[in-house]
Amino acid sequence: MKKLLAPLAVLLLLALAVPAAFAEVELGMSWTPFNNPNAPATDPSKNDSITGFHVAYSWFILYGSWDALAMPAFWVEQATSYVDPVTETYYPGFGVPGFLNLYDVGVRFYLRPLIVYAEAGINSLYVYGGQTFDRVGANLRLGAGARFGFWGLNLSGTAVFASTEDLGAVLKALGAEQTRSWAVKQISDGLVPSLNLTFYF
Repeated sequence: MKKLLAPLAVLLLLALAVPAAFAEVELGMSWTPFNNPNAPATDPSKNDSITGFHVAYSWFILYGSWDALAMPAFWVEQATSYVDPVTETYYPGFGVPGFLNLYDVGVRFYLRPLIVYAEAGINSLYVYGGQTFDRVGANLRLGAGARFGFWGLNLSGTAVFASTEDLGAVLKALGAEQTRSWAVKQISDGLVPSLNLTFYF
């Protein structure tokens, strides 16, 4: 262990001395296809897409990002509707568009020209009209792509969970052999694919 300390200390000092070589800012946009199950087959909004905006910062392999996705009204209504567990009363959600904000931290590996990343974090929903839904959810994001100089393309998959407890239960299940297949299925079934265009600074 002591033999590793010297090389790690050198890398840390280099990173502090030349931050531009190890730190990077990302700005980008994303495109996510979706299907509206409530729309009739002839409605053009039956199959549409979600536009997203992306800001991120990386330092060495550490990675933090903020993504804002412009969600359609039917999705916001489904996400904000709920049944009171005590009275069993149904409360309809907001039937307006909104922004789903994803705040994630994780790791990113840049193996020229390939980029691979994995993140976990929390999310919040901003509802059109200035209202913020008071429940905090959790998310898991996996992605891979290629970088071409100052820009790149990558494909990501994002799984949104109702709470941090739900995400924690899935991640905990990954560590046990008897529940690992269930956890992998929860993640893979919930991943929503997005195509991302990213600019690096």
